[in-house]
Amino acid sequence: MGYAIELFYDDEAEQAVRKVWDGIGTALGKRSLSELGARPHVSLAVYGDDLDTTGFPEQLLEFARSIDPFDFTLSSLGTFPGQERVVFLAPVVTRRLLTVHARFHEVFSKHDNVGMGYYLPGNWVPHCTVAIDLSSAEVTAALAYCREAFQPISGRFQEIGLVEFRPVKELFTCGFG
Repeated sequence: MGYAIELFYDDEAEQAVRKVWDGIGTALGKRSLSELGARPHVSLAVYGDDLDTTGFPEQLLEFARSIDPFDFTLSSLGTFPGQERVVFLAPVVTRRLLTVHARFHEVFSKHDNVGMGYYLPGNWVPHCTVAIDLSSAEVTAALAYCREAFQPISGRFQEIGLVEFRPVKELFTCGFG
């Protein structure tokens, strides 16, 4: 089990990503991420099961209040190597997105020692996972589906949440502003 801090989208963008999730699921004959209880998101940080969540909601609420909702565009496709074999949509990396990410890690720096290094400033590749735990052939098929079906998705980051995963469970979510 682990934890993540996730940026959530407005409803229209969320539904557009769910359509991609469901299309990949159908194309591969697998359950989509929609069926696993997840919400479309971009993770700012991912932690192991040793994260001390005491006081986290209050601190996250204070952080969220200091951030106004902001725009994004998911504009390209990508994949990560490794056992999980992830396929993702990548947002345009804006100064605003990088600033929010860096600020989050400043405010929550005491937790960096239990976080995955891939999510730290300077290492982070912002992404919206659309398929995970695929075989090599499924990665190829998922990318082929996305190349045909995916169109850039624009929206707003409106919420931030603390999520426990596998299974996915939102522990605390709050709006920006």
